[in-house]
Amino acid sequence: MNRIISWIHFGDLHIAGPDEQNYTDFLALIDEANRNMGGSIDFALLPGDNADDGEEDEYRLVSAAVARRRFPVHAITGDHDMAAGSLTFFRKHLSNDLYRSFGIGGYRFAFLNSVAQWRPPEFGLGREQMMWLREELSLARRTPEHTVVFMHAYPSEHGTDAAELRQLFRSSGVLLVEMGHTHYNELANDGNIVYATTRSTGQIEEGPAGFSVTTLDDDVVSWKFKPIGEWPLVMVTSPSDQRLIINPSSPVQVVRGALRVRARVWGDSVKDVTMVFDSEKPVVMEALDDCTWEANQDTEHVANGSHVLTVSARTTDGQTGEDSITIYVNQKGKYDPPARRHVDYENALGEWPEKHILGTQLGPNENGHPWPPRRERDRVTG
Repeated sequence: MNRIISWIHFGDLHIAGPDEQNYTDFLALIDEANRNMGGSIDFALLPGDNADDGEEDEYRLVSAAVARRRFPVHAITGDHDMAAGSLTFFRKHLSNDLYRSFGIGGYRFAFLNSVAQWRPPEFGLGREQMMWLREELSLARRTPEHTVVFMHAYPSEHGTDAAELRQLFRSSGVLLVEMGHTHYNELANDGNIVYATTRSTGQIEEGPAGFSVTTLDDDVVSWKFKPIGEWPLVMVTSPSDQRLIINPSSPVQVVRGALRVRARVWGDSVKDVTMVFDSEKPVVMEALDDCTWEANQDTEHVANGSHVLTVSARTTDGQTGEDSITIYVNQKGKYDPPARRHVDYENALGEWPEKHILGTQLGPNENGHPWPPRRERDRVTG
């Protein structure tokens, strides 16, 4: 089994000045992450649109904030990073390498430059980057490593590259594509790949600022948005929520038999963590490390179908947090997937309040068109 990997995603910053609320929020979020998550996350992502106008003074502010963190930070580009006409200041202050990858814990993480061939409103990777990406995904497939791709916008918004990206990601076994750009929280599942977007830190349309946390526990993807100031943060990392099943052959996605339930809990002075399966008696979970907890659940005699699994945590000062998922049990591993749509974002899961996904799609790209998306919304495939 691959080790559990977790990272923070700070949504599009759009930093313009030191006195703006988004900069104050960004500093506060970094301080919260340092205090509560510090050495127990693997890295943080800046998903593009870091500087609102692409100016050097804006990048200096981003760089100064990033310097306060106690964890690695990886930045990618967005269209606002190109607003000054080039990526010179991005390269100077955030990352000289516009696309790159690294491996950790049995996973390969690829960071892409979505504005290598920027033809508004279409993004594009360009020929050189596409060649590099093909080689990277081929290598990860042979290793083998589960692959995660970070890019500013949905693959389908990448113009002439879109069709090849769709085929390449699917054939290469990409587990997750994570993005910014939308300015709202969204999860989508096309049956093979999970897509995740995180709301903007700098241009907030839906409630308080915050960051999302993504965790990979072998082949299980879990995701949750954490509003500023709310701790502890609880995340069930295995088994999978039924909405995020992408590998039905996995017994921790379509659940059967003996099950090891794992969760991660971040916060100051966590006292105890418990698990409840449906409405059964709470089970005390055991700590595996500073933030990972585990318990056994026998599903062998559980009825096939959907069941609710809830993990709750309490700190020494009485603060509480929880995470609930709906798991799908079938003792023979049978699973009938829902109908899927042709295009990545068309498979959005819609409202999921427990994950702070409101489903209203308030942002500059959908402009408040709630699910289903307005673009080609009626094209469905099995």
